Amino acid sequence: MIIVLIAWSLAVSTMAGDQPEEEFLPIGLTPEERERMDEVVRDATRTAPPPAPVRACAEWETSTGVIIRWPLGISVALVAELSEDVVVTTIVGSTSQMNSAISSYQSGGVNMDNTEFIIASTNSIWTRDYGPWFVFDADRELGIVDHVYNRPRPLDDQIPWTLGSEWGMSVYGMDLIATGGNHMCDGLNFSMSTELTYDENPDLSSSEVDSILLEYMGNDFIALDYVEYGGIHHIDCWAKFLNPTTILIKDSPVGSYSHSRLNDRADWLSQQISSWGQPYTIIRIYCPYGTAYTNSLILNDKVFVPLFNDPYDDSALAAYEAAMPGYEILGFTGSFYDDDAIHCRTMGVPDRGMLYVEHTPLSGVIGNDDNGYLISARIIAHSDSGLIPESLKVFYQTKGTQFYETPLYSTAVPDSFYGYIPSQSSGTVVDYYLQAADSSGRVETHPYIGAPWAHSFTVNSTPVITPPETLFCQSSESLAYFPDYTDQDDTVHQIDYFNYPGWLTVTNDTLTGTAPGVRQADSFMVRVADQYAADSQQVDILVYVCGDIELDDVINLLDVSFLINYLYRQGPEPYPLWSGDVNNTGEINILDVTHLINYLYMGGPPPNCP
Repeated sequence: MIIVLIAWSLAVSTMAGDQPEEEFLPIGLTPEERERMDEVVRDATRTAPPPAPVRACAEWETSTGVIIRWPLGISVALVAELSEDVVVTTIVGSTSQMNSAISSYQSGGVNMDNTEFIIASTNSIWTRDYGPWFVFDADRELGIVDHVYNRPRPLDDQIPWTLGSEWGMSVYGMDLIATGGNHMCDGLNFSMSTELTYDENPDLSSSEVDSILLEYMGNDFIALDYVEYGGIHHIDCWAKFLNPTTILIKDSPVGSYSHSRLNDRADWLSQQISSWGQPYTIIRIYCPYGTAYTNSLILNDKVFVPLFNDPYDDSALAAYEAAMPGYEILGFTGSFYDDDAIHCRTMGVPDRGMLYVEHTPLSGVIGNDDNGYLISARIIAHSDSGLIPESLKVFYQTKGTQFYETPLYSTAVPDSFYGYIPSQSSGTVVDYYLQAADSSGRVETHPYIGAPWAHSFTVNSTPVITPPETLFCQSSESLAYFPDYTDQDDTVHQIDYFNYPGWLTVTNDTLTGTAPGVRQADSFMVRVADQYAADSQQVDILVYVCGDIELDDVINLLDVSFLINYLYRQGPEPYPLWSGDVNNTGEINILDVTHLINYLYMGGPPPNCP
């Protein structure tokens, strides 16, 4: 257990009994605060930005701590669970409050070896909103970016500087009014908020806001329209990144103001491309009035979900379990609201010695390659302890098999590595994840949770053109050809025709035309291609003349003889067979012989084949 005493000029003293009672201000503005909004930027400390390039940390990256405030906004039971894995830093206003916290923690089963107390005055419990934003800078050092807290709460606004001083981290003052609950970052230089970020900085244009976030956080940024009628308009009230390509979005009751807006927002986001180069996967979670299931905390391999003693608590936990395989999903009740819960009242602290693995996954359908499937990664040991080369691996499996491993190799580019998953047969589904270790004892996987939520791709199935390889067309009749083909994983194809006879043309991927009036043999090539592969086939065309069974380009007694030999003397069958069905009855018999004789010698109707 670590105790740190911090005194600020705004506090009366750090001695027990001299501090005023800590406030429990609401997450929204009080009426009195609305009259004091001009004070928000008065004491802001501005500095140069971190050395570029900068990378802001995502919530699911490895954490060694979590920041909360006493008096608590969460249960001691939740504190106890947090302390099992990380250091719980509790901000207290005085030594007497610290002693109260210690007593409560000890009786509540908190792991006291994983606790730290910092004595500093605060205005409220919303450590997410006024707490530090963590970034790695060009020197690979973990630092703190301090935004101007969007409340006239100067004690809260000083906390990032307090933590930076205590932890020996550089603090960068960003000249931007913001709040942590309205900052959703994917860890790959992209973040979202609601348009509140623009609205609260009226002296800045949207492009200036974007530039500040890029300079200090390294993030490209978009601000989304409001989906709620009122409230605090924080993005964590209705959305949450679960990984760089998966977003959990609130589903509100039918008839509520936000219902259709949330549906539209979910649909729009599902069409956007994530930092992994694939459209976002959208997970909906039903949040009846008074619940804030999206306001959860991801901390290493655990997800802390707020519960509300509501009948939908169980379905909310089930939604997380289905969406985040491999994570331990834990539910906790508390004094939560529909726009505030666990996420608002806690702030994770990334591992400053993080073993960072960056990789853009293979996904969807990819082309087959005899050389295998290239896996590229960037791996950084922020501990400076050095990577263990033999630990750098890709683990892969096909459905229903065990995981196999293949090595990652270094390239000439620092921190850059590559490897190959061996070539697989068409249609094979491949799951895989990356693993790395460094000499500090850290072992990491990508994705963070490893095998349970492994990346997945499907080896492309080549389209296959199926017969017929020969087309038969009666003279002077129309022909229309579109290839019959199979493809297990594609619905869009390019159809091309080559070397087809002049009496045919291509219309809307179909080869059409009217056959010549004489017997004729032609051919053409057809090609069916998906994004990665193609199949080609030669197709022969036989233009036949009905009744010219003997194939000498004239209808005469020889054709009658050919037909009689076929029917009664085991002679060869007509080619094509139906060229002998001259009376168009669907079968060849003596009546076809009679029909042909009548045509030739008695002025009967001409042959009429099917």
